[in-house]
Amino acid sequence: MVQFGEKLSFSQKKFFKLEGKGDKLRFRILGIPFIEGKHFFENPDGTWDIQPCVRVNEKKQCEHCEKFFSILAKAKKTGDKTLIEQAKKEAQPWQARIFVYYPVIDRLEAEFKIFQTTIGVRTKIEAERDMGANVLKSDFVVMRTEQPGTAYYSLSKVDSADSTPLLPVEEEIIEAYENMDLSELVGGSKDEDSGVAIDANSEVRDDGDVPF
Repeated sequence: MVQFGEKLSFSQKKFFKLEGKGDKLRFRILGIPFIEGKHFFENPDGTWDIQPCVRVNEKKQCEHCEKFFSILAKAKKTGDKTLIEQAKKEAQPWQARIFVYYPVIDRLEAEFKIFQTTIGVRTKIEAERDMGANVLKSDFVVMRTEQPGTAYYSLSKVDSADSTPLLPVEEEIIEAYENMDLSELVGGSKDEDSGVAIDANSEVRDDGDVPF
């Protein structure tokens, strides 16, 4: 039992992401997510040099992102689709990978988890909010379909008639979460409102995978 005011117990296994095609999660969002950017550079020996993206994490100038956008901008000025596609491949090593972390209750296991997902899933959740859904009072089901583009992950809001009431242990998780500082567990920055950490001209991957 989680005592009121007690910090949530936490271990690495509480981080959760959809690993393969067909994986899904039924969840209830507990609060504001965090957004974290990282750059992945492959070393000659096959290991990876992982560096934080200060543009995403701290709203500062990032030399890697500047190079990425500079390569794309030059190609886009030509209007040549072939050159633009070539530029995307050339710029890819400097592209930021962006991760979104939602504090959630896994409704099937009645457990607290930090759900690592993508900007695409976040956009779908924001769309539900814009349509009037109370996203902190609703259950969602997300599934990794691996279909190209924005359909790589599907998201559906569970109808209120099909939502099961919160269990006592889940109510306790909500109370305990109110005394939790998510920044102690994840990097990046708190996503206070829509688009706060993402530039309008950002081009990011939406498959949620790292290159290794």
